Amino acid sequence: MNVIEYIHSHGRFSGKAGLHRIKALCDALENPQDKLKFIHLAGTNGKGSTATMIASIMQKAGYKTGLFTSPFLVKFNERIKINGQMISDFDLERLTKKVSKAEKNIKIPEGEKIGEFEFVTALAFLYFLEQKCDIVVLETGLGGSFDATNIIKNPQVSVITPISLDHVQVLGNTLAEIASTKVGIIKPNCKAVTAENQASEVLEVLKNVKSDIIEPEPVFQSKCDLKGGSFIFKNQEYRISMIGEHQIQNAQTALQTIFELKSMGWSISENAIKQGLECAKISGRMEKIYENPLILLDGGHNIDGVKSIESTAKTLLKDRKLHLVVGMVSDKDVKVCTSILNKLSDFIIITEPDNPRAMDAAQLAKCFNKEVQIYKNSYDAFEKALEIPKEDAVIICGSLYLIGEAESFFNSLT
Repeated sequence: MNVIEYIHSHGRFSGKAGLHRIKALCDALENPQDKLKFIHLAGTNGKGSTATMIASIMQKAGYKTGLFTSPFLVKFNERIKINGQMISDFDLERLTKKVSKAEKNIKIPEGEKIGEFEFVTALAFLYFLEQKCDIVVLETGLGGSFDATNIIKNPQVSVITPISLDHVQVLGNTLAEIASTKVGIIKPNCKAVTAENQASEVLEVLKNVKSDIIEPEPVFQSKCDLKGGSFIFKNQEYRISMIGEHQIQNAQTALQTIFELKSMGWSISENAIKQGLECAKISGRMEKIYENPLILLDGGHNIDGVKSIESTAKTLLKDRKLHLVVGMVSDKDVKVCTSILNKLSDFIIITEPDNPRAMDAAQLAKCFNKEVQIYKNSYDAFEKALEIPKEDAVIICGSLYLIGEAESFFNSLT
């Protein structure tokens, strides 16, 4: 069994919800998280993009910056980065052995075990401390209150990105229930930034948090194209390379977080902010992967994520015929997501990501009220996408697992 197989063997769920397992594991490792400084993010959409923007700015400001995100698209090591560089295979294997040794000597309730996310979180803490990171941008995995990352004590800033319905089997059936879990990362008397225009149910939950919740200042003169976007924030013009109006909102949240850090004494120049924001990139979020024909990848897999795809398609691709390649996992709100995608295009290819949770392509096809083409193998679907007329466009979407496969396929062409 190789290192990645060993990590995956821990499984997604490990027992009763709580922080007791990660606390036991980190205690055995002498609590590396207590010796680090963090920016902590939770939310449903935009966490990865917002975290990447913040990390890029902090790196440009001269700070050694760790970044912990999930999931990965092509290589597991993507989840743990310092100054944009993935953890090496050597360090991943070395630290896996160290965490595994600690894991064998802890006491947790009978019938429970250390799960994969708990294991990787502890490993990341060790790595960031060992490499002497000045600050770590830390993204939750699932939820907030009982997420393994929430073992940290007092983050520099907590960040709540847009909250919507997702993972309802675990987090709750209403926005209020989900928000109550997500805002659990906000510690008393610590700074907290929330994305603008949260749903009213989310705002009601935020009102009850015993901390000062800061909503970003508005942006003005926002513009988007297939090269990115620009906008005015605090009387300064900023550019981003990420595509879509939703990325401007993520940039707005990232910038407000940076200005809160500046108010706390972190030295971050205006030049570092502009450079860091403009060069920040993240794979699989409305990413242009091929030029002729134009092929975009987007991992939007819940209602708000698919609505962002819809908005981008209507504003930036309105002069092109749009083709979709769609593959989803069965535990998402497939009916609502496909109803939105159904209106975007009459040219739809259905496929399956190579994952146990993938929805059968034939079953997914029944969710569309038009004729579709089915290719169970995703690589066959991508080959078909390359055959569309050069003046048309393709969006590959529906699952991050599918996006990871698309990244591997199209990168192999270059």
